[in-house]
Amino acid sequence: MLRHCFALLIAATALAPAAAQTPTAAAPAAAPAAPVDKSQEIVCKRERETGSLVKAKRTCLTRQQWAYVQDTNQQFARQLNDSTMSRPGSQ
Repeated sequence: MLRHCFALLIAATALAPAAAQTPTAAAPAAAPAAPVDKSQEIVCKRERETGSLVKAKRTCLTRQQWAYVQDTNQQFARQLNDSTMSRPGSQ
C-alpha cells in the first residue's frame, strides 16, 4: 500500500511541471456544449445476490434501458398478481 502511494506521489510530481507548461491562453474559447440526452446517460446499480449479505452484482445500463427493465418487471408482477387472483379458491 505504501509503495503504491509513493509511486503515485512520484508520478504526480513528474507530471506537475508538464501540466504547468501547457499554454492555456492560446486555447480557443470552448464552444457551447450540445444538449445531453438524459435517456442515453449510463447509470450503474449494485444489486445484492439472493442469499448473500455481501455479494453484489453491478449492472450498467442507460436510463432508457432501466426504464424498460422497470416497465417489464411491473408488467410481469401485474400479470402474476392477476393470474393468482383469478384462480378458484383465491380471495
